[in-house]
Amino acid sequence: MPADQMEIKKIVAAIDLSKYSEDTFLHALMLARALGAKLVLLNVIDTRYLDTLAQYDVEGLDRDKIIRETVDAHRESIEKDYLTRSQGVDIEVMFKHGLPWEEVIHAVKEMGTDLLVVGSKGHSDVAGVLFGSVAEKLQRHAPCPVLVVRGPEHMRAAK
Repeated sequence: MPADQMEIKKIVAAIDLSKYSEDTFLHALMLARALGAKLVLLNVIDTRYLDTLAQYDVEGLDRDKIIRETVDAHRESIEKDYLTRSQGVDIEVMFKHGLPWEEVIHAVKEMGTDLLVVGSKGHSDVAGVLFGSVAEKLQRHAPCPVLVVRGPEHMRAAK
């Protein structure tokens, strides 16, 4: 489709409820309002720590219960912190669990997403340099354009 005919009807904002999620949400919300697009807030519960604990046969570890409780807590936070400010936008909240970047890519493909909005710290630690950040992996593997929103400490001051 030619660029002048491109439509953005579905925007996915991948939020992890860190301090960077606020700016990611605000950019995605602004775009959804301006374009009349549906906004999906996607939160992935990173289960790598549960998988590690399971390898050690931790007694009483109920993986499914922990995931359910985490989703419930995250849903409450998203409703309070984000949904209350999304009037006038068709919005949906989706939860996945697993390896964050892989789950985001699967969800984006399943939904036929037109634009993915993600946050980035804007710097890399040693692990980020060696393995790549989540935002970098999403940019490489997403089947749609990706808007990476850097943290507020990296934004230029308005002049």
